[in-house]
Amino acid sequence: MKTRSQLEKLSLIFVLLLAFASCKTTKIVTTEKVRPISANRLIKKIEENAFDYDMLAIKRIACHYESPDEKTSFRANLKSEKDKQILLTLSKINVPLARLYLTPDSVKMVNYLNKSYLKEDYQYLSKFVNTNLDFEMVQAVISNEAFSYRDDERDNEFKEFVSYVDSGMYVLQSFKNRKLYKIMQKGKEEKIDRYLKKLDEDAFIVQHIYADPKTFKIRKIILDDQTNNRKVTVNFSDFTQVGRQLYPGNIDISFTSLEKDLSMKIKLSKFSTEKDQSFNFNIPGKYDRMQ
Repeated sequence: MKTRSQLEKLSLIFVLLLAFASCKTTKIVTTEKVRPISANRLIKKIEENAFDYDMLAIKRIACHYESPDEKTSFRANLKSEKDKQILLTLSKINVPLARLYLTPDSVKMVNYLNKSYLKEDYQYLSKFVNTNLDFEMVQAVISNEAFSYRDDERDNEFKEFVSYVDSGMYVLQSFKNRKLYKIMQKGKEEKIDRYLKKLDEDAFIVQHIYADPKTFKIRKIILDDQTNNRKVTVNFSDFTQVGRQLYPGNIDISFTSLEKDLSMKIKLSKFSTEKDQSFNFNIPGKYDRMQ
């Protein structure tokens, strides 16, 4: 994290990947059989049990990032005012490294190590991770809320999802292409491969959302890019009481591809929902704009 590119990458990926990663899943022990329910009902139950807040602060976030080339640890804290702003601060040994500030229409970041700053819109983040992203999606991640990774019509974002039971959990799964869905139902792998090759440059990504059958909290999210052989998996575990609601204390993230594997382990503690929170974000006058 000594170079500018590393720090910029970690600062942006930290918020964006809170919803996309993998870890050891805590098994659900239950004597009751989990009965299938419709996708619409499952979506409604997840939304009803999403973490609701006006103001949320996570004062202590310990992160460990690992790739084939490096390992590094750092700390962070996050503040979020619902529907308005999100502020993330990264530090190491109590020395500020960077600040990332998100609003519904802008992305700003200050890199204190290289005395530089970033001012962009969400097209920048979308290009960065090759997926349509916006403030609502990032906020959904923070709220442990279900989201569709790339639908432009929010009112119909789950229209292509199906539901089923797997390993004691409810699963929402996207099928953005009806023809491919029918082929997959028949289990004809050769036809699946041929059809995927005919798809345009827009990658075919299957999204899985796993929900606890008792609390309806999201336990895992998988984005499977079947066109480019890439997968991002996120596991949420160690749910803790914050007020009268539950919030994940651990988020483990993994990214796998033919080129490399990346992982980030995140431990969260010291939560607050007090309304009196400050969102100080300033760009020093002498800093250079990132290119």
